[in-house]
Amino acid sequence: MKLMEHSSDEIKSQIRVRAFDRFGRYGFGKTTMVEIARDCEMSAGNLYRYFAGKKEIGAACAEHCMGQKLDILRDVVRKSAPGEGAGDKLRGFVLETLRHLHQMISGQPLIHELVNYISAERWDIVARYLEKERALIAEIMAEGNRTGEFAVHDVVDAARFFQAGTIKFLSPHFMNRFSLEELEFEAGGVVDQLISGLGPK
Repeated sequence: MKLMEHSSDEIKSQIRVRAFDRFGRYGFGKTTMVEIARDCEMSAGNLYRYFAGKKEIGAACAEHCMGQKLDILRDVVRKSAPGEGAGDKLRGFVLETLRHLHQMISGQPLIHELVNYISAERWDIVARYLEKERALIAEIMAEGNRTGEFAVHDVVDAARFFQAGTIKFLSPHFMNRFSLEELEFEAGGVVDQLISGLGPK
């Protein structure tokens, strides 16, 4: 089925997917709307019916990727496996997000151009994501306080510090720089150290 035979939302989603692939392979800076339109088997004029320009498509890509990361964290927050504590949830969140990011970014050598654009010109997207992520991390820490696993005085500040301490493993900047095994090893060690500081003294 051709792209144009789908609904408007499905078409926008497929444009985003194909544009993300092109951004990763050829770079955000060099990619043109004409090239994205060709990848989508539509005219450039028709592409502008769905997105005002390349920057808007890039923003949609970023919002989708960040939304996927939040979905992973929400799933971790909702987990209620027997014997699983708040520390396990924090560790699971970091490692599951890391694996997801590494798989998504691997083979996309120039995706950093899109990341740099979003960081420089659309920090509002990043800021909204970080705020939502901190709130969910704080929720896990509050759960740890209720069960006695943690003794965190201010879960909001602690969530901010945890986020800052694990940023290497939750950001796409490092995914093409290190192997998954290296990152998993470091992430496990960092998270264990952070969790040890959250418990009762």
